[in-house]
Amino acid sequence: MNLTRLVYYSQRNPSESLEVEDLIGTCQRNNARLNVSGLLHYNGDHFLQVIEGGRVEVSALYHRIARDTRHSNIILLSCQDVRERMFPSWTMGLHQGMDDRTRQIYLRYFSSDEVNPESVNVESLLDVLQDLAVELSPKISINGV
Repeated sequence: MNLTRLVYYSQRNPSESLEVEDLIGTCQRNNARLNVSGLLHYNGDHFLQVIEGGRVEVSALYHRIARDTRHSNIILLSCQDVRERMFPSWTMGLHQGMDDRTRQIYLRYFSSDEVNPESVNVESLLDVLQDLAVELSPKISINGV
């Protein structure tokens, strides 16, 4: 089985209700069954998500997300085969918000804390998400760690 990593960006559809903790709970249950892992960063307006797993499972999950009305303007940033997972123990980690510490992490890699999905360097974005996972671990909801 090939291991695939997919990264996408989307805007939250403000006309749809969203309970982030409920969403993550559902993701964790479903992803555990599919052997999918990853991290979701949600700043209140936008989603950045990394999904890792088998190619078929990741593809099906992304297509389900793309049809989810809680998202709008979804942009696929990257989808590639990889050697290993970045978030191997997490069926789905969650980082919420954009506090001062999160802004500092973004500014380490980008000139702004705003991500432009049309020109973002995905490798730098993955570095940001890994730093958020490591440095802000008390704020991250994780399953299996």
